[in-house]
Amino acid sequence: MGSKEVFAETPARVSPGAMLQAAREARGLTALNVAERLFWLPEYVAFIERDEFERLRRPAFARGYVRAYARMLGLDEALVLAGFDEVRPLPAVPSARARSARPLPLQRTGVGIIFGLGVLALLVLGLWWAQSGQAVAGPVYGG
Repeated sequence: MGSKEVFAETPARVSPGAMLQAAREARGLTALNVAERLFWLPEYVAFIERDEFERLRRPAFARGYVRAYARMLGLDEALVLAGFDEVRPLPAVPSARARSARPLPLQRTGVGIIFGLGVLALLVLGLWWAQSGQAVAGPVYGG
């Protein structure tokens, strides 16, 4: 079996960016037209068409950008998003072991609060002691 047969049997995967770019060009739209219609920065269209989702200002919303772009072009959103999911799989959820290894911010803050309250209590006691010492000695009148 030659290399041509192997490649002929392998289904070609088209990236979501390539699908969107081809559909945009088939409709005679420029990247700027798309950016204006979707109220995006012009470079967003280029990033999406090159599958450079991490370069978006908010990469976490990349799936939504791809969906909006596909919807605007009248493409099958599910098909484009399936391609997106193949290119950009969901991030792995950290294991419970990794999460429990980090100290909780509340635990560190609790120690700070207790220390601060202790210092405040010492200051109040010191002021009370100083005030009560003056009251006992009082002014001395000669007379």
